[in-house]
Amino acid sequence: MTSPVYVSLDHQDPIQRRSFEELAARGPHRLDAHDRLLSEPLLDARGRRVWLTPTDRRSEPLRDALRERLAQCDRLLVLIGPTTVEHVWVDWEIRTFFDIKHRHAATRTWKYLRGLRMRGYRGAEPAALAGRATVTLDWSPAAVTRWLETAL
Repeated sequence: MTSPVYVSLDHQDPIQRRSFEELAARGPHRLDAHDRLLSEPLLDARGRRVWLTPTDRRSEPLRDALRERLAQCDRLLVLIGPTTVEHVWVDWEIRTFFDIKHRHAATRTWKYLRGLRMRGYRGAEPAALAGRATVTLDWSPAAVTRWLETAL
């Protein structure tokens, strides 16, 4: 049986989007991300897309949808690249996933999370991973598959 996995990434970064697609194509695990959770993007008066933060009250429907999606997934994989550190939604997803899983797994919660550095990236990791994920992998789809196939 495949394990549902939520992948946290910066959707505005084309390298991270392509990396997600590459991982998803490898199967057999079902990878999920928040892209297109809302049927209609929020637009300003000029018709430009508004990017909400997790603390903005208007993002409540997105937060609720994400919480539900995170609760349904067994594991969280965080793609780490140059823009991940400053991406507030990635931070929110890590913290929220950890809180959801911590209720059931307590001291073993860290086993449910992994960071995955993009090819050649050696920079900072999201602060929310500190103390929540003990292993950050260098880019290796095979290593991700091994982790996903390891019993928790």
